[in-house]
Amino acid sequence: MTFLEKNDLDKKQLLEIKKGKKHGLSKRKILLYANKAFDNFQMKLIRKALENGLSFKKTKVIANPDLDFYQMLEVSEALINGLPLDFVSKYASGDFDFNQLKEIFKGFEHGLAIEAIERYAKVEFYNYEMRLMRLGYEKEIDEEKILLYIDRKFSQAQMYQIYKGAKHGLSVKQLKAYAKEEFSDEQMYVIRLCLENGYDFEDINLKKLYELPTFFCGEDISFSQFKKN
Repeated sequence: MTFLEKNDLDKKQLLEIKKGKKHGLSKRKILLYANKAFDNFQMKLIRKALENGLSFKKTKVIANPDLDFYQMLEVSEALINGLPLDFVSKYASGDFDFNQLKEIFKGFEHGLAIEAIERYAKVEFYNYEMRLMRLGYEKEIDEEKILLYIDRKFSQAQMYQIYKGAKHGLSVKQLKAYAKEEFSDEQMYVIRLCLENGYDFEDINLKKLYELPTFFCGEDISFSQFKKN
């Protein structure tokens, strides 16, 4: 107990160490998480990984003081789900938040090539940008279209409407017709529906479009009313 006292662990942390001993973990494994840098929740996560048979080498990647609990959780689930250690280790540095890690690991789980994952697995991308890029690559959307909707001049909701158009097969020209800051995401929604249903952009009554309320339930509105007479 001398070692534990010197490391100034609180009661909840000490309990996790006692549980490790009780469940048969070796001293080497217990020392992996007997660190005051980890709170009791992080200790429990590491302990459970060891008790459930995850190798010491893999668990060591989880037991990184630079990771918070939620980052640890994503790394742990990735390793338990069989993602390669080298791949997981590359992104388990603490630079990516847990939502970013989720999108990176999902890409691998969904069969994306490493090259595609590396295009969006960058710290500068927000998790929702990563998600839309990942979905684009998974659906084999052209890179030009992906780069069109991943533009921070657009809000998350606007990006989504451009992505939906790309997903539904609109051409770059059609996407560019409504991928403009001047259109709200609600207006983009209506334009997209019109284009997807065979209208040319020139057929859309923009004056009526601008009269849309700031918020509306898109499902309750007919796109046909926005066609010029």
